[in-house]
Amino acid sequence: MMAGSAGSDGGAAGQYGIAVLDRALDVLEALAEAPGDASLGVSEIARRIGATKTAAFRILVNLERRGYVDKDPATATYALGTRLAYLGERSLSAIDLRGAARPILAELHRRFGETVNLAVRDGAEIVYVDMIESGHGLRMAARIGGRDALHSTALGKAILAFLPPEARDGLLRGGLPARTGQTITEPVKLLAELARVRERGFAEDRGENEVGARCLGAPIFDHRGAVAGAISISAPDSRLDDARAAVAAAAVVEGAAGVTRRLGGPGRLSASEPLGATTEL
Repeated sequence: MMAGSAGSDGGAAGQYGIAVLDRALDVLEALAEAPGDASLGVSEIARRIGATKTAAFRILVNLERRGYVDKDPATATYALGTRLAYLGERSLSAIDLRGAARPILAELHRRFGETVNLAVRDGAEIVYVDMIESGHGLRMAARIGGRDALHSTALGKAILAFLPPEARDGLLRGGLPARTGQTITEPVKLLAELARVRERGFAEDRGENEVGARCLGAPIFDHRGAVAGAISISAPDSRLDDARAAVAAAAVVEGAAGVTRRLGGPGRLSASEPLGATTEL
């Protein structure tokens, strides 16, 4: 770990850098990066941040006084303190899924001119919590607050694919009613489709929820790495051929990853496999 990395940039960051503050942040990052959440002694912390033991100790004393680090008196080692958990929770609670996704939905809408959607799971259904409709006269659009089945939509399959296995399997046992003649209604086939979603990083619905519609969706993950929702692009099949769908799929995956980052979630998956016809299972 490079010491003083936060103050090494040029411009305003370099002009207004505060060395001791940079070092305090280096200490916190060193503790956060300790293997297996291990606690560290003063000498090890000083080595990791490139400071003297005296300087590291002074910083640790102040951080401990404010609750940002905890000291184990038996071993004289330090770990991150509970005050950081409080700040983290406050920060995360201020992040709204809809607010985090809106700029990305707007960019997808600007780029493709088709309806874009944001949905979350409620039981065996998705609930649309935001959307920007296409300006075309013929367009695919639900309504905010509307519901559709998980298994018949790209949004739903993107979420379903990344649920814990026990939750996913429980939903599959609840039945898979047909919405159209293309809806996957057999659990074994749907499980194979979900495996493909996990492999590609996005889900596709081609006439499975609405005849003549094509939809491409990708999952959003929260700060715990749990699937929190999904975004999608939907359009009539006639305007979303395989070549355009491949570009849209990559954009949706990239957009979902952007929302995930805004929520403090991990990096995830990329759409590397070109789209072809609907998967035959």
